Amino acid sequence: MASFNNFSVVKRWNRPSVLMKTLLETFFTNNGTYFKPYSVSTVYILPDTSLTNGSPDIYINRQVSDMGTPAYGLLNASSLSSVQATFGGDISLIDLNPSAYQGAGTYSASGIYSGSTSADPGHFQVVLDGSRSFLEFSAVGKYFDVWLVKDFEDAFDASSGWQLYWNKFEVFSDRIVTFTEPYQVTTKNKLSQKYLQLSSIPTLRITTDVFLANRNMSRDLKDIWREQVIDNAEIRIMRRNPRTSGLITKIVPGPGPTQGDWSRETNVSSENTITFTWDTTQLEAGDYFVQCKYTLLEQTFVSEEFSLVLR
Repeated sequence: MASFNNFSVVKRWNRPSVLMKTLLETFFTNNGTYFKPYSVSTVYILPDTSLTNGSPDIYINRQVSDMGTPAYGLLNASSLSSVQATFGGDISLIDLNPSAYQGAGTYSASGIYSGSTSADPGHFQVVLDGSRSFLEFSAVGKYFDVWLVKDFEDAFDASSGWQLYWNKFEVFSDRIVTFTEPYQVTTKNKLSQKYLQLSSIPTLRITTDVFLANRNMSRDLKDIWREQVIDNAEIRIMRRNPRTSGLITKIVPGPGPTQGDWSRETNVSSENTITFTWDTTQLEAGDYFVQCKYTLLEQTFVSEEFSLVLR
């Protein structure tokens, strides 16, 4: 399970439920770089029902009389009655630091949060909790999260330039899985990169495959269980010295919080891929190895050492 300011949350692709905090993230890019829009004003949660059938078109204002005005293409008046939750809408609840989030039922629960570090300016987040913060959000099913955004400052008309960005997520009632014997879990990791150019600043990617060896568990139950997310992912990078028979002589520290040789400045995607941004601009060419560590159930898994060459 992921965390947000030390609160346990579930990301949109990992089977969230109404009774748990759901982290909804969106990333903005402009011409291949992360990009912070001029204003992210409001986030709406709208149901994706049999009437919408996966398309948000019935919620969008397509009135011919509004063509050429700022209202065209935004939410129509009738769709506002269908909104299940609203974030932002108030200057004090927009662009908050994640450290301001204090859980459901607090002033900051309906805030829009801007990233977690200066390295991800286009990263925005909201935390949806139907159990306490947004009581209208109370049913399993499919939903849209709709972001009202002005990409660039408009010096000519302050009311123009707003547009909607639509995402999807689904909440479930089967997050809790029971079985008649302990889970026999194994994992396998793989580093995507093998060679890197010196002085680059790449994002290392370590994929994780989760396997359950329980013979009596059905395939559909195994598929649900595999959507669980690994916790407490850490990474370390060390260098082998070829002049001393390959002994490790140098530890490469990473940014952010660390514990011994291990850096916690990692991210974990919905498919359990561990990512880490590695700055090689001050390093030397040579043979390095990368290793990750994480927890799943009561187990701590440490991967094998993956060779990585800076050249």
